[in-house]
Amino acid sequence: DDDDDDIDEFIFSCDMNNQTKLFSSSPLSIRESCLVIIKLARRLNLNKNDIKNLLDGIRHLFPTDVKLPRTVKGLMKVIGFDCSKQVDYYCCQCLSHLNTPEQLTCTDGCLFNDKRRPFMNVIELATNNVKDEIFSTAKRYINLINEYYIRSKDILPCDALNGSIYERLGNTNQRQLTIMLHTDGAPVTKIGGKSLWPVQATILEIPPPVRDHISAVMVFAAWLGGSHPSRELLWNSIVEQIHNLYNDGIIIKLHDNTKIKFNIRIQLITFDLPALALNCNIVQFNGYDACPFCKIHGYAIGTQIFYAYSQTPSSHKTDHDYIQLSMLNRPRFSSSGIKGPTPLTKIMLFPSQIAVDYMHLVCSGHFKTLITYWNHLLLPHVLDQASNFLQSITLPHSFGYQFMPLTQYTNWKTKMFRDFLLYASPIFVITFLPDTLALHFLHYFIYIRVLHFYQHKDELHDIDRFFDFYYEHLAEHYGPKSELCTVHIHTHLLSQVNRHGSLSMTSCFPRESYIGHAIKWCQGKKFILEQFITWYKIDRTLYPDNTLNIAYLTQHEHFDENYLDKAIVRSLNDTFLKCCEKKHIKFDGSMPVKRYARYFRGLKKFHSISYVRGGYPISYWVSIKSDSCPQNHGICFGEVIYYFQTDNEYYAFIKHYKCLDKSLANGLLSTPVPQNLLDRLNMYYHFFHDKKFSYKIVSTCWITNVVIRMPWIEPNVSVYTEVHLDREHD
Repeated sequence: DDDDDDIDEFIFSCDMNNQTKLFSSSPLSIRESCLVIIKLARRLNLNKNDIKNLLDGIRHLFPTDVKLPRTVKGLMKVIGFDCSKQVDYYCCQCLSHLNTPEQLTCTDGCLFNDKRRPFMNVIELATNNVKDEIFSTAKRYINLINEYYIRSKDILPCDALNGSIYERLGNTNQRQLTIMLHTDGAPVTKIGGKSLWPVQATILEIPPPVRDHISAVMVFAAWLGGSHPSRELLWNSIVEQIHNLYNDGIIIKLHDNTKIKFNIRIQLITFDLPALALNCNIVQFNGYDACPFCKIHGYAIGTQIFYAYSQTPSSHKTDHDYIQLSMLNRPRFSSSGIKGPTPLTKIMLFPSQIAVDYMHLVCSGHFKTLITYWNHLLLPHVLDQASNFLQSITLPHSFGYQFMPLTQYTNWKTKMFRDFLLYASPIFVITFLPDTLALHFLHYFIYIRVLHFYQHKDELHDIDRFFDFYYEHLAEHYGPKSELCTVHIHTHLLSQVNRHGSLSMTSCFPRESYIGHAIKWCQGKKFILEQFITWYKIDRTLYPDNTLNIAYLTQHEHFDENYLDKAIVRSLNDTFLKCCEKKHIKFDGSMPVKRYARYFRGLKKFHSISYVRGGYPISYWVSIKSDSCPQNHGICFGEVIYYFQTDNEYYAFIKHYKCLDKSLANGLLSTPVPQNLLDRLNMYYHFFHDKKFSYKIVSTCWITNVVIRMPWIEPNVSVYTEVHLDREHD
């Protein structure tokens, strides 16, 4: 009521310095108290009515002079949150702007004009202040931004900051904040009968995986409706704001009161193929001229369009093509698939600043299609054996799941296709597919695994030759209808990686993970977008400034002594002492050995056999640096028993398995494996004998990565592969 509003306004106007006490003897100020209440409300996911009830209940616990706001609006004011209208409404039929969702009139001739309009027939659109979004995020992470842009080449050579586009956008005389945009072609979620399409953004100068944390992901706009977004309504305001930022930049004040001016640049926008066609205003991927990057035309078999392999690449589409052809009223066959203009060409160059997301193109796209082919090829009992093989593989804790049976692949989440492809697929195809088919697939595998994540740019050299071979022979194995546009677009992935970094750095996995989390904020079936944007902005108000640094993310070590299985320690104590003696480690009787169950280095997490709460996942299988590896791999397989400290040095007590003189080619007896392919495969897969190991003590710095262990076709032999990137969010 009015009295409540007066009280709220009094509190807000009289507490400008945020020092007024909640009540006379309170240790907290009004603002501090309001922040505590809002954080509690967020943790409990309360709606506005519940928060109002919470406020009423809390007031009864305090003295009569308590200055707590009586309304949710007043609560928001105290923490500095703007409660003004966040969402615009439009008719779903004619896209006329509506002052309220209940407005009857829209456009003459519209189906819904002068009729009661159900909320289902109202489109909701929220567009945020882009400058504020970038400013608040950059300010929160300014320390990491200042460090990472200098050190990214050494820390993560495959990141977008080390791509050719970033180098072209850079200005040696001026700092910059570089933005990656993303929107999806399918709605990320459905609420109240409507679908949500957000435009998300991240700052590339924030290192991964921090840039994908909920506190670093920005939402520039969100569309909630029963139909796909209008390109102009969704993008026009964003494009205009970004264009202004190109000219004005952003000034950020540091804690020491110094100021840094940043140029703002857009490096890329990531799409799946339906979103690419919709937002770039080009033909969908199942039509003629559907490739966004080149002028290949395609050919028809019946009513479907296919894109055959050709040794002569088609000419590339250019930014000039996108601008000129979109302005001309040309017939479809001469427009190269460009249907019309798009606001996006005002802030970026097409198609070099377009990135196709491998999550959809590769994982849930072509690789899932391959599994469908294999499903039809394999006999039922062989498919059951293949499922058993897959379920025999134990994934580390960071994956957050274990493989489901292959017979249930239609129910898999996309991350399962990703991890099957990147780690287990070579062993699978060698074990269960005919040799020629397995060899053919291995060319595809090595192309994707290298593009997904690399440690040195020279790994990209000649990698396209493997996909050329795969594409050239695809129809021989799976028929001409396998040559879809999605396969052709793979030919442009190497160029994309050279421009924008590895596929894992431009992936949609973290984007969809974020929205899946954020949508839990919304309740009911009406005014969903208003709730979404309100809670999104409130949470951004609550996030503290980040205090992380690069050293903490990459090098900082700490150990966990909790949940150590002392029975294992006792059973191997004699062996442990012999290993210490061999290592010339002497113990001071006054300082007992301190043992640990887990070890953390930066964002990497390693367990041990002695960790009693490990559960089913396994994170104690690791790669160990080894100068004496008999196969000159530089690493060998190890099982960590536990970690320990003595004389300020940290060690791991391990089972050490030496590498065997084997390769994946040993599983393909009827067909020779090209040496260039074998050399690449040998970089990723190594073998050891399950029963032959020795106990060793190594420095913890010799532990490099968690590994995935898989059974090989020979008895008592296993194959393992390292997990270099275990923080790709899902």
